[in-house]
Amino acid sequence: MAGGVTGAAIRVLGPFEASVNGACADLGGPRQRAVLARLAAAHGQMVPAERLIDELWPGEAPPRAAAGLQSFVSHLRRALEPDRPPRTPAEVLVTSPPGYALRLPIGNVDAWRFDTLVDEAGEFLAAADPATARLRADAALGEWRGPAYAEFAELSWAVTEAGRLEERHRLAVERRAEAMLRLGAATEAVPDLEAHAAANPMREEAWRLLALALYRAGRQGDALGALRRARATLADELGVDPGPALRRLEADILAQAPELDPQPAPMPPTPTTPPTASTAPMVSTPLQTAPPLLRLVPEPAEEAPAGPLFVGRADELARLAAAAQASAAGRCTVALVSGEAGMGKTSLIERFGDTLGGEGWTCAWGSAPETGGAPAAWPWAELLRELAAADPPEAELARTLGPLLGDAVTGLGADATTARFRLHLAVADYLGALSEKAPLLLVLDDLHWADDETLAVLTGLPARLRGRPVLVVGTFRQTEISDRLATTLATLARQEPLRIELAGLAPDEVARLVRDVCVTEVGEADLAGIAERTGGNPFFTRETARLLDAEGMPAAARGVPAGVGDVLRRHIARLPEDAQSILRNAAVVGRDVDLAVLTEVSGGDEDAVIEAVEAGLAGGLIVEPAAGRIRFGHALVRDTLYGELSRIRRTRIHGRVAAALERWRPGEIAALAHHFLAAGDEPAKAVRYARLAAEAAEARFAHGTAAELLVRAADLLRARDSESLRELLETEVDAIHASALAGLVVAARERRWRAIAEARAFGDLRLLGRIIVSYDVPTLWTSHVYGTVDHDAIEAAEEALAGLGDDDEELRIRLLTSLAIELEGDPDERGAEASVEAVRRARRLGRPDLLAVALNGRFLNAFRTADDLAERRRISAEILELATAHDLGLYQVLGHLQMQSASFASLDLAAAREHLEVGRRLADQYGLPLLGLIASWYDAIEHVFAARPEAAERAYSEVGDAIGRTGIWSSERGMEMVGVFCVRLSQGRAGELVDAARWIWQEWPHVGAAADLYAIALIEAGRTAEARRVVADAGPVRPDFFFDLVMSIRGLRAIALDEHELAADVYERLLPYEGHVSGGACTVASVGPVAHILGDLAVFLGRPGPAAGHYRRAAEVAERIGAQHWAEAARTALAALGHPAA
Repeated sequence: MAGGVTGAAIRVLGPFEASVNGACADLGGPRQRAVLARLAAAHGQMVPAERLIDELWPGEAPPRAAAGLQSFVSHLRRALEPDRPPRTPAEVLVTSPPGYALRLPIGNVDAWRFDTLVDEAGEFLAAADPATARLRADAALGEWRGPAYAEFAELSWAVTEAGRLEERHRLAVERRAEAMLRLGAATEAVPDLEAHAAANPMREEAWRLLALALYRAGRQGDALGALRRARATLADELGVDPGPALRRLEADILAQAPELDPQPAPMPPTPTTPPTASTAPMVSTPLQTAPPLLRLVPEPAEEAPAGPLFVGRADELARLAAAAQASAAGRCTVALVSGEAGMGKTSLIERFGDTLGGEGWTCAWGSAPETGGAPAAWPWAELLRELAAADPPEAELARTLGPLLGDAVTGLGADATTARFRLHLAVADYLGALSEKAPLLLVLDDLHWADDETLAVLTGLPARLRGRPVLVVGTFRQTEISDRLATTLATLARQEPLRIELAGLAPDEVARLVRDVCVTEVGEADLAGIAERTGGNPFFTRETARLLDAEGMPAAARGVPAGVGDVLRRHIARLPEDAQSILRNAAVVGRDVDLAVLTEVSGGDEDAVIEAVEAGLAGGLIVEPAAGRIRFGHALVRDTLYGELSRIRRTRIHGRVAAALERWRPGEIAALAHHFLAAGDEPAKAVRYARLAAEAAEARFAHGTAAELLVRAADLLRARDSESLRELLETEVDAIHASALAGLVVAARERRWRAIAEARAFGDLRLLGRIIVSYDVPTLWTSHVYGTVDHDAIEAAEEALAGLGDDDEELRIRLLTSLAIELEGDPDERGAEASVEAVRRARRLGRPDLLAVALNGRFLNAFRTADDLAERRRISAEILELATAHDLGLYQVLGHLQMQSASFASLDLAAAREHLEVGRRLADQYGLPLLGLIASWYDAIEHVFAARPEAAERAYSEVGDAIGRTGIWSSERGMEMVGVFCVRLSQGRAGELVDAARWIWQEWPHVGAAADLYAIALIEAGRTAEARRVVADAGPVRPDFFFDLVMSIRGLRAIALDEHELAADVYERLLPYEGHVSGGACTVASVGPVAHILGDLAVFLGRPGPAAGHYRRAAEVAERIGAQHWAEAARTALAALGHPAA
């Protein structure tokens, strides 16, 4: 080795050898030596592991080839860096996904040094500095000790690289001769040129330089003789004449042209650095012969790993660019990019983000985690922390953003709903402020995994950033849309977002991807087969290409595997067995993995973990985003590895992960909860961490996440036959309440049923009471199966009330309110009595929050008479006033929506619409979608009033779908069908709904109204006899918010079936509602003004005088609500009685 080289050095020009600080390194056997030689031939560039395998084992690699390659790399690293501390990253032979590379200064590899010197000789010649050019060429030729890579002459890559270096050697000889001729050393140059021309007789430049050197040495005849030999050689061997340069030189020699005479050597230029000198970091060239003038040789710049080839998507990028242009002009825009797994959603947005970043945009990114263990609203936390690190928010704003900018749980204040609203507002304020400095791109990746709070922030953001240069891009898998994401997409639809659904790449684009990955040439027929089988899915295509490249064309001829999982499994199977096992452990940890945790989980063998990581990096299965951390390159990789584990093995690994996290990452509460719960072998720790994680989730207002954690904790305790029933029931209290807050109504009630039974058996009446009230959240209408009474819950509540002491007034008020809510609409007066007592006690206690709770229960019991409307107006106004004065955000929503209901019942449609819009907006902001959705039946009612039946039916369907995603007893389908029934009834088409009406009747046989609807449908279908049988056992009409609508329908049924006694009863009971529109209390559906039904009943009962008055009143009501078709119907009925229209 040349003197002066420190660290590892490699020589390939002549015998292949390596040294470390001058001492010879043991490079092992032939294949191991070949690995190092191949990486040296790559000149510092990455060589894919699959390519190395193919080149080490030409033909067909053995099954454990990947393990063999990894072993070679490991031994070479120890040879090249013998003093590297254990478990520290290699610095010479490095992993550069998806392969390996050498990281050495240029001066430490003779071939790299040789190439640089040859290039510099040419640069100095071009700069008219032949003296330095000669020094460079001499130095280059001094490196040449013999044929390059001769030891590997049977390997195709070595043949190619050796041929290239031979050509560079010839070029060095010629550049040295050119420099000598310019310096006047023609005589000295002749011997070397004679040998050079003899060794390369077909090389015209060798003959040209030899002839010129002979001429300048005063040997004109020999010069012409050399040219004649060149002509004869070319003619004999190739059958061609000399080229223009030789012919011109021959003519000039014969003419003794002056330009052939030697020119004076120029002075070396100053400064001594050539024009092409690099500005890269420099290290001294280790050449003893180099004069001071020698240019420093640059160390290769640290290369950023080149990402996978990006192809296609020109149209999608153009549409995103247009959205960005609109945003930059001052319009907050939402873009939603969907597609199946592996379709390139993330790659597309990364490409787009790089472009915008180059144009001065501020770009931030947050990804929803695919596995449990991440804190709630993690994508927003990730995104905001990235932005805040570069541009921190002001102190007050930072305090409000605390739950997202830090992991600590902060106090929620008196009302969590209001605090949540303020947090969402703070997010918008901060982002808005940033957008004043530069346009803002916000990316939320993998929304199909997003939790409720992530989606809630997203839903409210566009309205709050209206007019700001902000582009929000969300990506999700079209095939994995959760109910909560579907609701979010429906809400965002109002913003008219850009929707991009990624399809597969075109066949030519697939071909480009395959050829980028494959070393082996892939024919057109195989390319077409890959395109067809993969559907143009980029990830699938790339993995398939890797497999084909690894297993060769015979495997391709047998057909491409049918699924990406098959491809990945075969890819994984090529890794060493230990590496596969460790990567499966990593899959249990999650997509992002701390190596310290993984090492402990994998038995503490750090070397084995590092080797496994190296294998995964080289195979392109994982990436290394930061020191000490790895991440799976795609969710599908992690899914495949995780899916290969049996359930029992998964749980055991989860347990090891939990233990490792306690040691290495004790602050990652959400991850600890996830893994302890998944392991299930330490219930006490699992429950403790679940409670802490749920508390943190509640601090971010992620009720759904909190509910999931607490439910899992309770289920674990129950499955483990917990010795502490109290602990189980305490956990159930929190789980039920969190579920109810998250809108998981069915699940919350089912858990409460079971917990009530267990608590009654346990005998702690106060705990029983807490379980009962844990379910209670503000509601607009029934929170249980419509028309039923949960007698067990009622008995339990009365039992708990009886056992309370005088000092437990808060729980007493809440229990009384629970009774009131459970018994709303029931003929039993106990519910109404309980609601009155709860309000009285709450007023005496002086707690605004408890008074709001009690008033909610009272509101639900104020539908018993027509006169109750005035009380409902007073109650809703008081709730709204309390909520506004005391920051009770949830009750602000309730107050507005109750005011909407009361205003509608009072025929004040303008006020109803105003309260609905405010309430619905607040419901979105506070994350209470169910309240807003229930009130949204009103949208359909407005279409009914405007005589737009098709639009009304669409609205019923949309609202029914949206509420259905919350899972509230399937009652939303009943309400939807009632609405559609009323629409069709007004058109004379109710007979079309026999099947739907029968379903309602069968679903709610205990509800008398169901029989009435079914009977009317049967009558209009001509099946009157069946209708009579159906109504024979029809139950009574409940005194609730459906009373006026259901009683109106019952009146129509009485007329249709000629039931005079029933008609008279209905008439008397409807009279107090004459000034109302049917359905005014429920705001779900309507069959017109109640007065019109009264008129029809009066006519049927033979009372024409009162009938005329009712029809006049019906026309007035219809006019007031803008229902002209109903007004006209009333006037027509009036005219039929012989009375002039009003």
